[in-house]
Amino acid sequence: MISQTVQITHAQALLARAAVLYDDPCLPFAKLAREEGWKRGFISGAEWMRVAMQHVRGTPIAPVEGRYQRLGFIKYGLASLGALAWLLFCVVYGIWPLMIGVVPVFYAIETQMVFLFPCVIDGSTTPFHEGRMLMRRAGGTLAVMVSVLQFAVLMLFGGFTGRGFVRSWALGCLAVVLWYEDLRRA
Repeated sequence: MISQTVQITHAQALLARAAVLYDDPCLPFAKLAREEGWKRGFISGAEWMRVAMQHVRGTPIAPVEGRYQRLGFIKYGLASLGALAWLLFCVVYGIWPLMIGVVPVFYAIETQMVFLFPCVIDGSTTPFHEGRMLMRRAGGTLAVMVSVLQFAVLMLFGGFTGRGFVRSWALGCLAVVLWYEDLRRA
């Protein structure tokens, strides 16, 4: 219970830090997210994250020719396949109340790769492995999933609060960048 409370507080702190940076009119995050952050899918998102990482570090990061589209489809494809497998399991065995488990199954898998894009941006040759090691350093699957779920709720539904869907999505991405940088420095 204490660990989950700490993770909730940590996630909220990361999102608050992200909001301060994103909403600062002197920084390029909001403008870049609105104008470019979605045009080329995962490629644009990775470029946006690289700009954020540069700012947080205070040093340039050379663009990396990543396989961002492919990696994005792998990451979310695996998470979706896991959720679909759970759904099919529930249907085949008639366990209808457990169908709600598709959400935690999806995010349990996605959590394994939460730091994938920052690792690739940093030039990692083994981004799945390095990302997973960082995830474990951050507390492991359940602890990290508590934060990831909070980011996901904001990213998917935050736009309904009137602050914008792009902003909500970008805050979740920026929170991941800040978390990655905190772990990298530790």
